[in-house]
Amino acid sequence: MSIKDNILYLLESEEISNYQISKATGIAQTTLSRFARKESDIGNMSLDNALKLNDYYCNLNSSNGIDNEKMPAARRRNNS
Repeated sequence: MSIKDNILYLLESEEISNYQISKATGIAQTTLSRFARKESDIGNMSLDNALKLNDYYCNLNSSNGIDNEKMPAARRRNNS
């Protein structure tokens, strides 16, 4: 998966709330919400925030905190 896919997974996940992501990464919930609602393009996200979110995703994934079966179907197809 790409960094962008990892970020999209977090923002679209029903398992992880923006509150949890915000607490773990220090990124404001309002910022996360803008990206989740597609009011802001992830491609325009600051590198600092993108890296924080990717690190959070990788940490969750390595601790089995992410269920790839619950990943949006389009992303599962692209990763198979």
